[in-house]
Amino acid sequence: MPITHFSFNDNKKNWHLEEISFDKLNLLVGVSGVGKTKILKALDLACRVATGGHYKLNGEDWIIGFKYANHEYEWTFKSGFLNPKFSSIPLSNVSTIFYEEIVKDQNIMVLKRTESSVLFNKEEIPRFFKKTESAINVLSNIQAVTSIYEAFQRVVFSEILQEQHFPYLLNPEENDEELSIPLEQFQDDSRQLPTVIKAYRLQQRYPDEFEQIKQVFTDIFSSVEDIQVSLTKEGMGVYEFYFILKEKTSHKWIYQWDMSAGMFRTLVYLFEISLAPAGSVVVIDELENGLGNNCMPGLIDFILKKAEHLQVILSSHHPYIINRIPNKTWKLVTRKGGEVSVINGSNIPHLQTESSLENFIHLNQLPEYKEGIS
Repeated sequence: MPITHFSFNDNKKNWHLEEISFDKLNLLVGVSGVGKTKILKALDLACRVATGGHYKLNGEDWIIGFKYANHEYEWTFKSGFLNPKFSSIPLSNVSTIFYEEIVKDQNIMVLKRTESSVLFNKEEIPRFFKKTESAINVLSNIQAVTSIYEAFQRVVFSEILQEQHFPYLLNPEENDEELSIPLEQFQDDSRQLPTVIKAYRLQQRYPDEFEQIKQVFTDIFSSVEDIQVSLTKEGMGVYEFYFILKEKTSHKWIYQWDMSAGMFRTLVYLFEISLAPAGSVVVIDELENGLGNNCMPGLIDFILKKAEHLQVILSSHHPYIINRIPNKTWKLVTRKGGEVSVINGSNIPHLQTESSLENFIHLNQLPEYKEGIS
């Protein structure tokens, strides 16, 4: 599901993102405070609303374009403001959705939802769902909407939770048929599982693929001899999963909560990206966080290679990352008050030299970069 374009308004906070276009590989750059993280959080909100995840709305609207299953889609969405009179009531912490429109291939109206009616394929259907629920999530079992729902499920927002273990009800009675499915089907079937659990199942079912990821990790960290995913039984069929690694100079295994931040983050990124089904969108905010300089070359090379089969959206301030990722993929974010705009690197004449170092120097000299907030 490549995302083609996205615009967003937070009308409560008077924050507005002009339409941003996305390519296969995207790197949001700009000074701190321009809105790079907020853009990615806005994308996350749209995906949560579409798939029925946890969300809170208060006057947001957006337009998001994407491609899936050989079709192009555009989803227009508008929500109302919370009523301050009832804001203390837990059930009222999500505002009303008063408009949704989904258009396929530019001119085919799939769905139109207003405050008074719901049209599906231009025919009115009974309103049988809450005003706080997206029609995409509610109607996800209907064939024409299923693919749209599945598309949003293929957006992976990286979340690093080093101290957290994942309790999971493991079924020890998995039959041989389930264990022998193709890797591509395994990736698709397990896309909603936590990364560490997917990594454990990869280790058990597809040892060769697990070994490939381990090789990339040990190439980046030459002091590491082995990595594994382990589990502890908590009772009643519930297990907790966690990464462990062993260094060459020690016989003891290091648990994920005792790993360095750089090692753990690199490990998670390698599995998140490797286990994302082809055509997925992987979103990582401030890629450099917790990473030492020794982690970056191998990890960036890995991301660039995987971007051939995925859409990758990153943000970063780090000179090495910006300098290493092709300048045509840069998205320069600037802000004037609450108005945020994005300039494609390919549209900035000063960034078209053959030297990546020169392009990086020119980027830092651009008025739009140096004076990113006004």
